[in-house]
Amino acid sequence: MFKAVRHEKILQLLQVRGLVGISEIAEQLKVSPATMRRDLAELEEQDLVHRTWGGVRLAGDVDDPFQDALARSGASKARIAAEAARMVPDGATVILDIGTTVHHLAMELKDRDVTVLTASLPAFEHLRSGSHANLIVLGGHWSEQYQCFEGMPVIDALQRQQADLAFLGCSGVSESGRIRDTSYSQSGVKRAIRAAATKAFLLADATKFPGKGGSSPFDVEALDGVITDAETLAPQLLERCRINQTEVKFV
Repeated sequence: MFKAVRHEKILQLLQVRGLVGISEIAEQLKVSPATMRRDLAELEEQDLVHRTWGGVRLAGDVDDPFQDALARSGASKARIAAEAARMVPDGATVILDIGTTVHHLAMELKDRDVTVLTASLPAFEHLRSGSHANLIVLGGHWSEQYQCFEGMPVIDALQRQQADLAFLGCSGVSESGRIRDTSYSQSGVKRAIRAAATKAFLLADATKFPGKGGSSPFDVEALDGVITDAETLAPQLLERCRINQTEVKFV
């Protein structure tokens, strides 16, 4: 089992169970206690978990399950998605990342003549029903928490694709311009998405500044634009975007 996959499974288990003994996690994942201790040390360095005398628990900085996140800030995410949809020309090939704001964009594209590549099962389920869009599913290891496929199979598939546009989500954006994610595995997928698209835009509601997450796929200069409902952004972040010609759209 790849290390990134183990890390995701550890976080998923802690999300459901709370405090869990290290030996129990090792047994469930069928790895040695030594391997588990190394994995937990890395996750702790990323501020994703805390080890205690009783075992290990989440550090409080892991993304909420997809359906819980989808229920929050729906109007803001819909405005961001509507602006993103206006940027997509008919006939375009588009990569949609996982996440609830990007899911709202999938809803906007349902009746459009576009090709959509995605690893998000909710986006796929929405688009496949009566949709005009041509769909390509990026398969891989299943993540129940994020309701998506992930891991090296997704990255490998993206290396053989070329899209006109990519729309990405995130767990946060630091004032210094670093894109943040709580998932090491998802950071790798986001880098592959960016490499597979001619242009890439980040969809981030106001709660994502600065947001959370100890992993970073790239900095803001890797993006062509950021679309957000925030009233403003930190001066340092705005200057970083200006210097690197990363457009910021406020909606």
